Amino acid sequence: MNSRDRVLTTLEFEEPDRVPLTDHIYMPKSLEGVLGKPGVHIDTPKEYIEVHHVLGLDLIAAFPSGFSLTQVDKYEFVDEWGIKWRDSDGMPWYVDGTLKKPEDIDNLMIPDPSEAKWYEPAKEIVRLAKEDLAIGAVVEGPFTRSWIPMGFQTFVKMLYTNPSLVHKFIDKVTCFFSELGKGFIDLGIEIIWIPDDMGYANGPMMSPKLFREFIFPYLKRMINTFKKRGVKTLMHNDGQIMPIMDDLVEVGINGIHPLERAAGMSLETMKEKYYNKLALIGNVNSKTVLQYGPFDMIKKQVLECLRIAAPGGGYILASDHSIHEGIPSANVKFMFKTAKRFGNYPIRQQ
Repeated sequence: MNSRDRVLTTLEFEEPDRVPLTDHIYMPKSLEGVLGKPGVHIDTPKEYIEVHHVLGLDLIAAFPSGFSLTQVDKYEFVDEWGIKWRDSDGMPWYVDGTLKKPEDIDNLMIPDPSEAKWYEPAKEIVRLAKEDLAIGAVVEGPFTRSWIPMGFQTFVKMLYTNPSLVHKFIDKVTCFFSELGKGFIDLGIEIIWIPDDMGYANGPMMSPKLFREFIFPYLKRMINTFKKRGVKTLMHNDGQIMPIMDDLVEVGINGIHPLERAAGMSLETMKEKYYNKLALIGNVNSKTVLQYGPFDMIKKQVLECLRIAAPGGGYILASDHSIHEGIPSANVKFMFKTAKRFGNYPIRQQ
């Protein structure tokens, strides 16, 4: 069974030959560390794919390219969404939104999702890996990209003071990313991966009521757009999101990542409550266990995840956030080597 079939079988809640593996590995230092050479990025498709082969991963994330940046000082830039970023060793880090007044938001011109620039790396990933790896195109959801152009405090204030304008802006965001997703699907990609963090460490960023009024109708519209084209939809959603998990199932996502341990996301609870409804991805602690080891602790946690979540299918092993620069490459390789060794079906109780 190849990687593509392994992932798609798992998303149907059937047991493949072994538990599939994936992760969000996109920081240049992490990618370079795995291959042991410089110049590896998410927009160097050949090397990016090679990282996944070295680690034995089955699902690769294809990121959009082409976001344009206008330099405002030596280290800071503003993108076409009105978001200020700071360059940190080749990675953009969020600083603030620049849309502070209603007229700023109302007048913002949304980028054109039909431009070829968005799809270039993904097109090459499809050409090189379509017959082997499962490919998940990264298409943002309606929440994060709606609040970060104006900053979270301004966004929440406007939910109460100018809700119609917020709805109008969220609709623009949803239309852009829905069209972007359709463009990826036209390339032959079979999975859309939606990153849209909604949780802090101790609970959702807004009340479930506000999510239900302002966010979930648009997220459901996006997902329906993609599902009508026959693809699966996965979601990356950090933090403690149990109070809104039923809502996320209702909008129609097929899988949830990363099940953050530090935020109290229980893999056992998720398996009991959502088996046959929602594939589970992640839960190996990236803040402590993967970052500091030792190997026997990494092995213990990998085996725990396999024991709890793998039986019956519907589980993909990954970290509970991403392979960030603080995680040694040796620990990353050990995690996935252990998962391959002990993840064959039927899962043995270790």
